[in-house]
Parts: sequence; structure tokens; C-alpha cells
Amino acid sequence: STAAGASITPAVQVSGQDAFGNTVPGFAANVTVALGANPGGGTLSGTKTVAPVGGVATFSDLSVNKSGTGYTLTAAASAVSPATSAAFNVPSGAAAQLVFTVEPSNTTAGATITPAVQVTAEDALGNTATGFTGTVTVALEANPGGGTLSGTTSVAAVNGVATFANLSINKVGTGYTLSATGSGVTSRTSAGFNIAAGTASQLVFSVQPSNTTAGAAITPAVQVTAQDAQGNTAPGFTGTVTVALEANPGGSTLAG
Repeated sequence: STAAGASITPAVQVSGQDAFGNTVPGFAANVTVALGANPGGGTLSGTKTVAPVGGVATFSDLSVNKSGTGYTLTAAASAVSPATSAAFNVPSGAAAQLVFTVEPSNTTAGATITPAVQVTAEDALGNTATGFTGTVTVALEANPGGGTLSGTTSVAAVNGVATFANLSINKVGTGYTLSATGSGVTSRTSAGFNIAAGTASQLVFSVQPSNTTAGAAITPAVQVTAQDAQGNTAPGFTGTVTVALEANPGGSTLAG
């Protein structure tokens, strides 16, 4: 077994043999190798057609770019029966980069981002680096709403994959992104996503009543805003809001 993208070592050799399994030194037909079983959807690279020397064709620079278990090679040449190699495996290479394999999705403020965000460590050829067990940390990068990312933001990868199951953001905004970082690997930025307001749960005076003279309209106009539990304006709220005097030291009547 040789890692994805690395030259298969020792070099693959294909011999021209007689009916009794003896190498035929005079065999000189070009031998071509190709992928037979291809469990990873890989591509065979290198010099794939070689002229034998002493009846033996040596392929010194073959490589497969995708990890997989149970690859085989076929060998063919004119006037002889083809052959299929024993199965071999191509594991992933060393972790080189992080990618968001499950991107953060749109959700409401304070709610858990679902499905869970996943970040995968990949080798230089895009294979999951299953041996990577390092810690991956996610953080807000683009932060249009001035939000805070809550939840478990640093996770140890399992078989190369870090899963963030309880992330949430508390402020409304359009175009948030997350960054993913880890030791020894290239960081990555997620696709953009949006955070909407949650269900209205409270009223706040967004323009407080100001001092004025008796009988005059209070200016600027008093405003009351419906907010979700995180303090974001709940634009979907269309209920009726009623104001009344609470503290009433002058025994007054509220008109309007």
C-alpha cells in the first residue's frame, strides 16, 4: 500500500511468461497497465506503457490519487494473455487542509445550527486524512450582526472529521461565515449563511417617552419594539401593543 499521490514502491513489474510460468527473456512487446478495480474513483498516473527489458517491464513512477481499499491493476500486451494484479490499498496522505464538508446553514438567533457543522481534514489531493486527530477550532469570520458564536468551538477530529453539534449565534445578520483552523493544516472559510430573528418574546421601549408639557404630544413619538429572547427585533410580530400609565404621580390621563 502507498499513500494517495505517492509513487507505488517497490516499482510494479510485469513479466512475460511461457505456459509454465517461466520468464521469457526475449519478450519485447510493450506492456500497458491500467486500473482494474477502482474503489476510490482514482486516476492512475505515471508511465503506463513500458517496453520490457529481459522480458520484464518495470513501472517506476505509478501513483493513484484517490484513497480506496481493493484497487487492482491490469496488464496487457499484444499476443499474450492479460493479467490482473493482487488487490492493494491506497490510504490518504498526511493532512494538509481543512474543508467544510457540512456547511453552516441558515437558522434563527440563539438556535443550534442544524445539521451539525462538520470540518474534514484532507490530504493535498482531497482525500479525507483519516489519521488526523488534531483539534479543529471554528470562529466567526464575517460577523455582520456583531454576534457571538456559542457552543463547543474546539473539537478533536475523529477519523479526520470534526463535528460541531451545538453551535449558535445570538444576533441577526446576513452573510455570516465561520473560519476553521488547526495545527499543521491550511485553514478554511465557510460559505455565507444568515441568522434570522426568533419568535417575539418581549417588548422594549426603543424610543422612551420624553419630558413634555401637559397636553402636548410626546415627541419624539414613543416606540415599542417586539424582540426575541436574544434582543433582536422580531419583524414577524404583528400583534397589537397597548401602552398605559403605570407610575402616575399626578393622577393624569394618557390620551392619544
